[in-house]
Amino acid sequence: MSEIIRVKVLSGFVCFVLIMNGFGAFSQVEISKENSAKEEKERKKTKTKELIEKDSLSATSLYFNSNWSYTPRRLEVNEGLFGDSLGERANETAGNRWSFGLGFRNQIHKHIALEGGLSFMRNSEKYNFEGVDTAFSYVTEYSYLALPIKVYYTYGKEFKFLGGVGITPQMFVRYKQDRNWKTTEGNEESETIKTTTGFNSFTISATISAGVQIELGKRVSVQVIPEYRIQLNSSNTKQDSYKHYARAIGVNAGIVVRL
Repeated sequence: MSEIIRVKVLSGFVCFVLIMNGFGAFSQVEISKENSAKEEKERKKTKTKELIEKDSLSATSLYFNSNWSYTPRRLEVNEGLFGDSLGERANETAGNRWSFGLGFRNQIHKHIALEGGLSFMRNSEKYNFEGVDTAFSYVTEYSYLALPIKVYYTYGKEFKFLGGVGITPQMFVRYKQDRNWKTTEGNEESETIKTTTGFNSFTISATISAGVQIELGKRVSVQVIPEYRIQLNSSNTKQDSYKHYARAIGVNAGIVVRL
């Protein structure tokens, strides 16, 4: 009889131990689930905060650019009544000029941005001749008020790649030529010619751009975007002796401010 009691007591003790172990394991699972739920809640809270901060900024940015360009040109004889040989103009070489602009860029899609702006654009070319006792040189400048329009593919955020194409309508502002020469008597003289007549009042160029934008803070970035620009119609009127097409290989560098 005592043996039966001992067996029953031992069995009860074993059952108690098993029940307590099961309860402990269940408690650990519950605690683990509770901790995971808290972590997930914190992650969602942080993500929501980031999205709110992101959405508080507009997809539109303003940019302020300076542009340095090397500006070769293509010069052709105007066929027909007004045409003439290139002569010494065939020996002109490319100049370089600074241009300036501002505008906006709108991120309409995760990887697509539209850009429009206003810029003061300049092209240049030069000529230099030196004889035995004479010399003659000039630097020519064409100035335009331009409205660049571009479409960019973008990738990245803090360090963003931008590559795009566009068109640039240009309204002619001024033709300027600085001339310098030395006479046979050894005198050095100069003159500056400025005019707004005799040139096409409207030209248009196509552009190809690729560069980077680097964030400096929540709203401010810097950008460096090399660009190639090719003029599609002549700078000169139809009655001129030559057809003049500007080219530009340059770099846009400036500041971008997110609204």
